[in-house]
Amino acid sequence: MKHNKYIFVISVIFALSLTSCSKNPNEVIFNIDDINVIDIHTEFQNEYLNSNDPDSFVYDHKSELATFSNSAPNKYKVTYIVTNDLGIEAKSTWVEISEHSDMSNSYRFDGEKDYTYINNLKVNYKYYLTVNASFKTTFTSEVKEFTTKDTKIRNLDVEGVENVRDLGGYKLEGGKTYKQGMIYRTAQYNYGGRDNDFVSVPTEAGKKVLLEQLGIKTDIDLRRTKDFDGNDEVNGITSSPLGINYISCPMVFGGKNIYTQSINRDSLKLFFDSLAVESNYPIAFHCIRGTDRTGGLAYALGALLGMSKEDLMLDYLFSNFAKITSTANNVVRANGIKSLYVKGIDDSEGSTLSEKARNYLIAKTGVESSTLDTIIGLLTE
Repeated sequence: MKHNKYIFVISVIFALSLTSCSKNPNEVIFNIDDINVIDIHTEFQNEYLNSNDPDSFVYDHKSELATFSNSAPNKYKVTYIVTNDLGIEAKSTWVEISEHSDMSNSYRFDGEKDYTYINNLKVNYKYYLTVNASFKTTFTSEVKEFTTKDTKIRNLDVEGVENVRDLGGYKLEGGKTYKQGMIYRTAQYNYGGRDNDFVSVPTEAGKKVLLEQLGIKTDIDLRRTKDFDGNDEVNGITSSPLGINYISCPMVFGGKNIYTQSINRDSLKLFFDSLAVESNYPIAFHCIRGTDRTGGLAYALGALLGMSKEDLMLDYLFSNFAKITSTANNVVRANGIKSLYVKGIDDSEGSTLSEKARNYLIAKTGVESSTLDTIIGLLTE
């Protein structure tokens, strides 16, 4: 008899839960906390960005930098209260973010009952947001508008992958801006079998960010292959682990200037030729850790577009926030490129850094001047 009573109680609870799930409110009210300007950076990252000497800052904090969490941007907590005329709880709530007021091409962040974390936002950018609640049908709040702080470096959180950031967002000489959402620098996407202290492989959540949130279409791989110089840094792959367009541009480095080593010339030209193809964008390029070969290409590309030396170095040194080795004292230093790319570009002809970079790239890679013009047109606004 007692057993039957328990069955009856459980049945009633189950029936009530089904009834609740099948009910649909007539009115849903969304009370969303005010969102003003969002800072995408952590407090520690802001100390670096505001430092008068970022190279010394990195050196002083090297023991604290060797964790992945320091590389990722700050997550912003959107808080809200969802009520309705029936007083029932939504089955799920989430936030959608769009760059358009009509919420087209929005990206969904799954949340909890009264809050959702959003991240990987562009810097100095206007966004639109809705909170959504699912009952029998889905209800959506009014569109709210917010902006992100006018700052530098759009670092990104891609689960499983180190050292990810958008190269765009910088003010350029001549008043233009380096477009965001076009070209990214990252670490590798599969374990290459070399450097056992470093593994960078996207999880399924990480792949979703790369493919859906960032919309990356082309993977440019700078790691060496067996048919290039006998070294297999890619672990035999001939296609992208992300399942997208794959361009292999293998290069040697070894602490030397990638632009002055003749073996790299064809790969360097292929790299820049690939940046001139509009259908390739958004593009992500990487070597193993995303510091040396990747850093050298990012520096020369940024110089070509009109970035200042200060901003170029700021971006280069930000790699120290990622876990790029198992030892914290192996940090990226400014002197590592001053005798390589900085000097090479500075010693080239031209009245501006951009002109010097153009002449440097033409001389060292064989890329056409018209190709560089196309790249500038695609990546600046």
